Amino acid sequence: MERKQQFASNLVHWFQENKRDLPFRKTKDPYSIWISEIMAQQTQIDTLIPYYKQFIQKFPDVSTLAAAEESDVLKAWEGLGYYSRAKNLHKAAKQIMKEHHGRFPGDYEEILALPGVGPYTGGAIASIALGLQVSAVDGNVLRVITRFNNWKDDIAQGPTKKKVTQWVDAALPIHPGDFNEGLMELGALICTPKAPSCLLCPVREACSAFASGTTEQVPVKTKKIKQKRLPMEVALLYDAEGIYILKRPNSGLLSGLWSFPICEANAVPGDSITNYLEECFSILPPAQLLGKEKHVFSHIIWDMSIYGFHLTGVQVGEPQGQYQDNTVFVSWTDLEQKITLPIAFSKLLRFIRIKK
Repeated sequence: MERKQQFASNLVHWFQENKRDLPFRKTKDPYSIWISEIMAQQTQIDTLIPYYKQFIQKFPDVSTLAAAEESDVLKAWEGLGYYSRAKNLHKAAKQIMKEHHGRFPGDYEEILALPGVGPYTGGAIASIALGLQVSAVDGNVLRVITRFNNWKDDIAQGPTKKKVTQWVDAALPIHPGDFNEGLMELGALICTPKAPSCLLCPVREACSAFASGTTEQVPVKTKKIKQKRLPMEVALLYDAEGIYILKRPNSGLLSGLWSFPICEANAVPGDSITNYLEECFSILPPAQLLGKEKHVFSHIIWDMSIYGFHLTGVQVGEPQGQYQDNTVFVSWTDLEQKITLPIAFSKLLRFIRIKK
């Protein structure tokens, strides 16, 4: 127990002296900390800061967020990716208004009941904003604790996370927020995945991996399954006024978001997307291959061939059949100001901006 207490004391002292000056560290408001923690999932801190500031300015409290249209919330999230996070924020805000009269819940279990909040995020909010004695174990913490103890357990496995969580729970000091943030900060700045800066580490004197010279071998982690690559074809149907966009299904990849028409490619270049579009439009201009682009998701890589269909002088007709209600022509202004377009598609606009 003494080793854990010394670890916690050294870590908290180091964090209080060396923590980065981040906007969400200037408040104990659980709403603001909740927003920052959700944004920090799958996003680097330096990247999320301007989004965080803009989001808080647009939606300064739970009631404002709950009252907003989902499309406005998604637009404010545009560029961060993993849009289910924004959808869950919106759902959770409505839940807080309904079940907690607009006050962010002060109980750990109630925080965990919010959409999109798991043990790590819930623990971070509960400890940082509310001072509750709850751990918050993410990838950084798994790495720090397994290195500190020189554990060879696979951190990709559930039992290892449970073991680390129990260790952190036992080490929690009277200021759990600073301790949990300190763990994350140590993992982000010092105890990095490769080439950790051990000589700057506040807990190195008691670190078992440092003493054993095994910091580069710990933690142990099972290699991820290789991402599946899919050849895709994308259609950009546009003219000087705007472009056609398509609402994606409510389940699956990028569910419920806007995209350009896209389908998996077959052996004949351009044939798949043309056949796909012919089910939607009665007349099509000739397809022009504009270029290639790749987009990487967590488990899939899209290798996209981009085909342009220049609509100037061509009456393609209204969308038909199953596409009638989810395919619309939007102006360039509305696309920029009102439509949330995932990065996988927004980055394709560079192929046609000069051709409008």
